[in-house]
Amino acid sequence: MSPVESVPIAVLNRVDDYVELLYDDIPEKIKGSALILQLARNPDNLIELARNEALLSALSRVLREEWKRSIELSTNIVYTFFCFSTYIEFHPVIIQYKIGSLCMDVIDYELKRYDQWKEKVEGKKQMLTPDKNELPKSRIPEPKRRPKSGTWAVADVNLQKTRTVVSSYHEDLCNASDEYLSKSDEEQMKRKLKTLSKRQEQLLRVAFYMLLNIADNVKVEEKMHKKDIVGLLVGAMERHSNIDLLILIVSFLQKLSIFVENKNAMASKGIIEKLAPLLDSPNADLVNVTLKLLFNLTFDTKLRNKMVKMNLLPKFMQFTSDDKHINLAMKILYHLSMDDRVKIMFTQSDCVKLLTDMLLLNVNSDARCESGPGSTDVLLALCVNVAWCERAAQQMAAEGRLRELLARAFRHHNSMLMKLVRNLSHHSLIKPLFVEFVGDIAGAVTSGEVSEEFVIECIGTLSNILHPNNNIDIFAVVERYNLIPCIMKILDPNNKCDPELVLEGVVAAGALGAEERAAAALVRAGAADALVAALRLRQADDDHVLQTVFAFRQLLSHPRAAEYLVNRTEAPAYLIDLMQDKNVEIRKMCDSCLDIISQMQNEWAARIKVERFRCHNGQWLSVVETLGAEGGAGDAPDDLPPYLCAEYLTTHRLTTSDSQTSLNDDSDSFTGDVDFNRTRNGIDGHMDESFGVNDSMNGKSLEDSLQLNNDINITA
Repeated sequence: MSPVESVPIAVLNRVDDYVELLYDDIPEKIKGSALILQLARNPDNLIELARNEALLSALSRVLREEWKRSIELSTNIVYTFFCFSTYIEFHPVIIQYKIGSLCMDVIDYELKRYDQWKEKVEGKKQMLTPDKNELPKSRIPEPKRRPKSGTWAVADVNLQKTRTVVSSYHEDLCNASDEYLSKSDEEQMKRKLKTLSKRQEQLLRVAFYMLLNIADNVKVEEKMHKKDIVGLLVGAMERHSNIDLLILIVSFLQKLSIFVENKNAMASKGIIEKLAPLLDSPNADLVNVTLKLLFNLTFDTKLRNKMVKMNLLPKFMQFTSDDKHINLAMKILYHLSMDDRVKIMFTQSDCVKLLTDMLLLNVNSDARCESGPGSTDVLLALCVNVAWCERAAQQMAAEGRLRELLARAFRHHNSMLMKLVRNLSHHSLIKPLFVEFVGDIAGAVTSGEVSEEFVIECIGTLSNILHPNNNIDIFAVVERYNLIPCIMKILDPNNKCDPELVLEGVVAAGALGAEERAAAALVRAGAADALVAALRLRQADDDHVLQTVFAFRQLLSHPRAAEYLVNRTEAPAYLIDLMQDKNVEIRKMCDSCLDIISQMQNEWAARIKVERFRCHNGQWLSVVETLGAEGGAGDAPDDLPPYLCAEYLTTHRLTTSDSQTSLNDDSDSFTGDVDFNRTRNGIDGHMDESFGVNDSMNGKSLEDSLQLNNDINITA
């Protein structure tokens, strides 16, 4: 890799003589720097060279003053400091003489100079051909420069030739006329550009490598960021012909990409557009390091979207069949699968079937993926995410794969694999396929032989498929597998179960409440009181509150269960209190429950009307109370109530004739067979404005508070 091949063998004892050469003309400086480089390439000499302040000062001075005059000289000196940078003990030497900052200036200058050369050469193609009738201007060649007087006593003859060639190429490229070039002249300029470009790429590679080594220091990397190291690296990526330089540049970008400032700088310079062509390279190492950088960039949502727009998803899928790239490809696909609109794109090929077959072959088996034991976990997490797409779920469950997934999940008690099965059970078109497996899933819930994580997924799956529309006798399943005592044990606050398991118990109670006999059995077992007690303990958990209110709604759809819930529990009081909850969906579900309770013959009907009036007219009532307090000393009577009395509300309608809904109307929009366990993962948040009064309370985002998303987020 040495930039100068024909130089004498350097001796450490003569290093002072080599330093003297650095004070002569350019040829002598090139030879002296080449000899010093020979010494630096031997690690045994680095300690002695690092102690020679005269040597280091001379090298840094020459680089600072002469780097524009000779690429070879700059390459030799930068290469020397690169040898020091390979050992962290010598990094202070590089920092002391500010070689890193100087190298960045050199790189910036060389990149700009290359652009000028390229523009002068390739720009001639776009120039118009002169008129045939007009004679072209004569191109009188410049007289050859007379050789310098004196002899080259010190410099080597080959070194003179090399320097003459480089200088002539540089002068020809810089002094090229803007006039029209003939085809032969154009080809000659291209050859000169190619020769000089190779020498320049050697300098860039050594300089970038040295900067990469000293970037281990975070403070040094911060200084590089301020001097736009990302811009220099991205600008140098146009050198597609030099694979080694490209691998180095992409590796450097990968290291820098872990900091958000560098990642943002890459995004602003179109890094995805620059990396996309590299994925088609025949060099496996370049493709691998490119995938590593893309994986780091997939943590940014906008950059993930850019990858999808550039149609990189099919390329990533192709890499899943390559043992060298499968691990990185899986991780990138997993990150892409977290976006719902991308999940459907997996179904445009046989990718879903391939992933499922790979999962069946590798999960909990002795034959692990060659890319590492962690690759199976990533593959499983990817399938869990993709299973949320109904079309992808159909492909996963087709051709007997659902049976194989369930068999392997129960054989190894794999909770993650059972989570995949649970996600498949959310889709209405696949639920009928689960009918034959209801007994196995229900038995796993009550057996007590599996882990708590596995039970959570089994209960969730059972809650999805125990639906009247699936032609399943819910009460028969409940009695056959003794599910109600198991649910009561989960809801018992004295057992101190995992909060996630308690939540799934509430969801299961809501699912069983859809069937009248199962609902009656739940009430007899004390489920209504247990739900109220669990609600009291977890009022701050919106997911738990919403699922509990839905369970109340299911029980209220049956007369006997509704009578017990309203007259013998505190559920109505909690529902009234939740009318003013910040969460929109909780308020909507409470309104549905209160509509049913207000139509029943009980003492809660009048109170519900009063509380609803107060809730929806709170601002007006506040003003009335304030005016009443201020006018207390005036002529206003003291016996006026601060708000309308319950008797008035009982005999009068609260809304005008123009209102869309009144309290006496039947606003029950939920039926007993609602599959709320499915809708809880994607609930449409619309404000109920049936009373015609503006509600100033804003609900939480569903993604932040309600959505029980089963997408797995792992740290790769």
